[in-house]
Amino acid sequence: MKQFIVTACLLGFLAVASAQITPVTNNAFYPYGPGTADVLDGAADDGTSGALSLSTPFPFFGTNFNELYVNTNGDISFGGAVTGFTPTPFPVTGNRVIAAYFTDVKTSNGGRSGYIYRRETTDAAILARATTDIQTAFPAKFGDFVATWLYIATWHEVGLYGASGDGQNLRNTFQLVLISDGCKSFTLFNYDKIQFLQGSTNGGSGVTGTGPNPAQVGVNGGDGIHYTLHPYSNTVDLYNLPTWVDPEPAVPGPPGRWYRRTDLATTGDGPPLACPSSWRTRGDICLKLNSRPRDYVTAKARCAEYGARIFNIRSQADNEWLIGHLTRYLTRTGKGRGLWTGLTDEETEGTFAWEDGTAFDENGYTNWATPAPAINDEDLGCVYMDKGFGWQWYITKCESRKQRHAFICEKDPVPAPEPVCP
Repeated sequence: MKQFIVTACLLGFLAVASAQITPVTNNAFYPYGPGTADVLDGAADDGTSGALSLSTPFPFFGTNFNELYVNTNGDISFGGAVTGFTPTPFPVTGNRVIAAYFTDVKTSNGGRSGYIYRRETTDAAILARATTDIQTAFPAKFGDFVATWLYIATWHEVGLYGASGDGQNLRNTFQLVLISDGCKSFTLFNYDKIQFLQGSTNGGSGVTGTGPNPAQVGVNGGDGIHYTLHPYSNTVDLYNLPTWVDPEPAVPGPPGRWYRRTDLATTGDGPPLACPSSWRTRGDICLKLNSRPRDYVTAKARCAEYGARIFNIRSQADNEWLIGHLTRYLTRTGKGRGLWTGLTDEETEGTFAWEDGTAFDENGYTNWATPAPAINDEDLGCVYMDKGFGWQWYITKCESRKQRHAFICEKDPVPAPEPVCP
């Protein structure tokens, strides 16, 4: 009897839910809702689908993910649910997310205030459509792309948190379409209706759906470095997303669609960048530790061979990062060996400058050891940091057999190579 009641209730729920919506007629949108294999999420506030296993790993910003999360507040995330509602501008650390319209959405106002549909698909007709969409948009670069997998998530007529008065009638409809061939991936951001910018949290109005923190639209890599943002993100121009025409495709797509490649990590609107295989990334630069100690002149020449310069320590964060990474190295290589900081007065005696030509700010961050820099004279001129001085800065000769230290070369990343696909 219990099983019968549960089954009957479930079928009744699905029938009612399906009967309550009419999918939008919009050239940008992929089929969703009734008549598809979509799963309908329950009404929620700051909710999530939970971890959804994928039949094919999705390549996202340099990492393949075997599961994803569809979240109430207008996003798909990887590595964990994102149920917050504050649109802190990307890049941020921690959240690996594709934000279709990240704000405080609520689908449980008055019982139901919107529907979130989702499905993974390898349907031949849908794959053919996705293949055509990518090939048509980017014929020169991806004219041979063939989609083998999709994930479609649609937020249909969703409402805002804290809706009151006229705000109870405000609705947004948007969709994310994740496309992959098992190696490269793209995401289509599709928009049909935008009637509110944010919920009543973060200073917003539940009546007008406006406020000082409009929704975020973009992709965040989760490392605090890599991201991309739609030009309308966090602005009142979000109202115009349904008529947006993406200028990047060779052949413009339908109004209301934004195309993004998502397998390679990007920084802002620039192309995907990468460091050489033997280098490591820190922030927006590439670094290489040279463990064989050299005098400063030789170290500088060695970096130049790489097309690089000696890494400049500009902040306490730089100093502490180096301490953490060099302690083990220095204990292995002998007492008295430190690290060149990239600060010298080689050009003008008594006037320090960084290796990249930037003037040294004496009122900014410094970490001088006593008695440096008071002992500076024309025989000394290059600054290094050493464990023996508590990792503070000391001055020594730039060119001397007795003054050899480790050094780090720094250079800008270069355009990332295309992945080698099978």
